[in-house]
Amino acid sequence: MLKNKIKFIEIKISDAKKILDWRRKDRITKFQFTDIQNSIKLQKNWIIKSYDRADYYHWLVIFKNKLIGFISINGIDLIKSETTWSWYVGEEKYFTLGGYIPPYFYNWVFNNLKINKIYANVFENNYNVIQIHKLHGYKSLKKVYKIKKNNKNVKYIKMILSKNKWDFKKYEKYVADFPVLKWKKRKKI
Repeated sequence: MLKNKIKFIEIKISDAKKILDWRRKDRITKFQFTDIQNSIKLQKNWIIKSYDRADYYHWLVIFKNKLIGFISINGIDLIKSETTWSWYVGEEKYFTLGGYIPPYFYNWVFNNLKINKIYANVFENNYNVIQIHKLHGYKSLKKVYKIKKNNKNVKYIKMILSKNKWDFKKYEKYVADFPVLKWKKRKKI
């Protein structure tokens, strides 16, 4: 069992290179909505600015004391009681753990924040993530959206996981702390 083996830590400025290296991997960046420059300075600035955002925060994922991935909450809307999020496993060796990470996040969000709906925006061709979301109880919205990425139209779907549809019992052992000490602009939620 994974109990106590998966943990989440706040991102430090010194983590910039690790995150940038992961983020620039083709298997990760091709499914991201934004493209980033290969710049440690810009990456450090992004981390610093994230501490001052009320609608966004992020963590590193640790497995057996090794940094393996990234997870974030964004678009937090306390009036609508909803948010979006994203995650990836940066280390190939631990790629198969990708489906085990989200339940920790869902339990934390639904039990600790005033959030009732979690949205996920997923590229239409990201079949693995779509299947993971369906396994966890997400429903796909019918509309297909488009964005421009690398001068091409890329289709994506919106998926939604509602608190009242989340299987708390099935995933009751997926509990972890998501520290927020550096999240300066966090609203009391």
